[in-house]
Amino acid sequence: MRRLDARRRGAGRVAATAIAVVAALGLVGCDTTYAFDPIEVGVDQAGRAPTAASNVQFVRAVYADVLGRTPDVYDFEIESEGGGYTLPLDEQRSLVGALDSLGDPDPLRAVLVAGLVRSAEVELPEKEQVADPRGFIREQFRRFLGREPGSYELIAFEAEWKADPAVSPRTVVRALIGSREYQSR
Repeated sequence: MRRLDARRRGAGRVAATAIAVVAALGLVGCDTTYAFDPIEVGVDQAGRAPTAASNVQFVRAVYADVLGRTPDVYDFEIESEGGGYTLPLDEQRSLVGALDSLGDPDPLRAVLVAGLVRSAEVELPEKEQVADPRGFIREQFRRFLGREPGSYELIAFEAEWKADPAVSPRTVVRALIGSREYQSR
């Protein structure tokens, strides 16, 4: 068995040497050089000013992050004694149109976030079901902001969680999605 392994290693060394020799011979005849402009990779953008996400980006992100789906297009049917009506509804188009029509869409964005977070579609635990508030808060920061909470942020969120019975998982999610950090890129 050892002899076989030694033969395999020897064959591998011979093959590697042959490949290196062929590559070296091929490069000897190659006299082409290329000049490239220097580039920077991994530039720290901590000092950059955040840019507000467009209304389309915001609506699609909130739907994906809160509801786990894209905005729907569907027919809304109304039936009455005199007949029925069908209204085509495009959630994204309607919401973006409303946001675009305002000079400052921030108040309507806040209303949209509040409505979606309270939606029956959102699957969040009740406050009593959260055994570890710190862990839940950390998880939401990672989920919505892509980072760990700062020590002061964690302390503030946890203090409000403990002090105010009205502060729940929905409150935490609403605060993070309503933040300028979430709504910028």
